[in-house]
Amino acid sequence: MFDLKMLGTAAGGGIPQWNCSCNLCDLCRKHPQIVQPRLQLQATVSTDGQKWSLLNASPDLRFQIEANPELQPSAVHGRRNTPIQSIVLTSADLDQVLGLLLLREFQPLTVYATALVRKTLEANSFFRMLHRVPNQLTWIEIAPEESFALGSPEIVCTPIPLPGSLPFYARELDNGEEGQASLGLLLEADGVRVAYTPSVPEITDDLRSLYASCNVILVDGTFWSDAELSRTHSGTPLARAIGHVPLSGDDGTIALLADLDFPRKVFVHMNNTNPVLDPRSREYKTAIDAGWEIGYDGWQLNQRP
Repeated sequence: MFDLKMLGTAAGGGIPQWNCSCNLCDLCRKHPQIVQPRLQLQATVSTDGQKWSLLNASPDLRFQIEANPELQPSAVHGRRNTPIQSIVLTSADLDQVLGLLLLREFQPLTVYATALVRKTLEANSFFRMLHRVPNQLTWIEIAPEESFALGSPEIVCTPIPLPGSLPFYARELDNGEEGQASLGLLLEADGVRVAYTPSVPEITDDLRSLYASCNVILVDGTFWSDAELSRTHSGTPLARAIGHVPLSGDDGTIALLADLDFPRKVFVHMNNTNPVLDPRSREYKTAIDAGWEIGYDGWQLNQRP
């Protein structure tokens, strides 16, 4: 069985965001039964429910492990152990890599990343904490469109090249090579194909074709509209300017993928400003009526072909 679980479904900062009193964050604090709190984006996959691979490593990872018993160590295997076999990094964004530093307790780890992402992290002295003892961290280099076996029993994982550059803190290291700085993932096991693309700067024909071949797609749901963030926080950039296709509009994700038919299509990585987080909103109803699910912490795929 192919098992994928969302441990967190929010964009950076989660919801409620620590320094935000917008309508949605305020509602989330006062009425969490209406607007559910969400941790920062994190997913994990397995084919046997025993050994798991993480898709990135969020800043909320410690809380996410403690909230999901299948990811916790077992005394049956001794005092130090983990069912987490490996971590796949799709970028060097802080929201996707800071969790690695929480896994530094002399635990051997295997990390899959492009050469550029590895170079970016190793250039930062913080990540030397993952090299304090021999074999603490094993890097496995991945490349766009080159499939590799993830975990055991295996999931076939194929990196999907996406437009994008290194995050602001590491721009000087960017070599401009597409697919090195930002990836999506195609995951295949037991006859099931899942596209994991929580950050999408552009919906290309190639990406549409990939989605059309999948059983399930998990897609960037960061912003409802292009100007959403700037309306809430004056002076901030448009959605597309920071690499996210908005959900609404004639050139938004819902319209661009309206003619594709899937068993399941799910929005993940919602920003705290996105009105689809309120199930009473017009925007939520529009997304649901268009055949989309709004992902939530704990959303899980258990699917047999």
